[in-house]
Amino acid sequence: MTQNSTPTPAQVIRELQEGHQRFQQAESIHPHATEARLHELEQGQAPHAAVLTCSDSRVAVELIFDSGFGDLFVIRNAGNSSTPGTLASVEYAVEALQVPVVLVMSHVGCGAVGAACTPEHLLTPTLMDHVGHIRNGLKGAGLTFEPASDLVHAYALHAEVTARELINSSVLLRERIKGGQLEVHAACFELHNLGINWLGVQHGA
Repeated sequence: MTQNSTPTPAQVIRELQEGHQRFQQAESIHPHATEARLHELEQGQAPHAAVLTCSDSRVAVELIFDSGFGDLFVIRNAGNSSTPGTLASVEYAVEALQVPVVLVMSHVGCGAVGAACTPEHLLTPTLMDHVGHIRNGLKGAGLTFEPASDLVHAYALHAEVTARELINSSVLLRERIKGGQLEVHAACFELHNLGINWLGVQHGA
């Protein structure tokens, strides 16, 4: 990803997919990973995408997309959920950094989504609130929480739900989308084969 140009959303998604393909095929080139690159960015950053993903230690975004310093604005929390802090971070990336793409990426095996689908688990009050938000979003999207098949579906569905929540909560995002300056995408990282299920452009309610 070059620092001087302003790519289109389609170009950014293609760059992400190409970087992921290199990673999946064990052909990563680890771009923009040097001290010199970091020094180039001392006066400012111009990432091409904001990526909201889970805090899970196995979801290392820069490695998954074979990117480096200054390429991605990464936002993480347990279960890649829409929270006030998350939305503020996304809006900062869109408004101040002018990213043309926001990618919400969940992952198979997410503990937060798993807990949302099995509410009998005992959690702290704070975790109960967080997981309850995820559960309510999935329920509103039609999930019935039947074992097995619904849990598998829930991991990807949650990325779509979160993307829609971000859009519905932000006038800024909706205006940029309407003006063609921004696309919000959803995806789900599959740990078992390192693949990504690209779920496409998302829209609000």
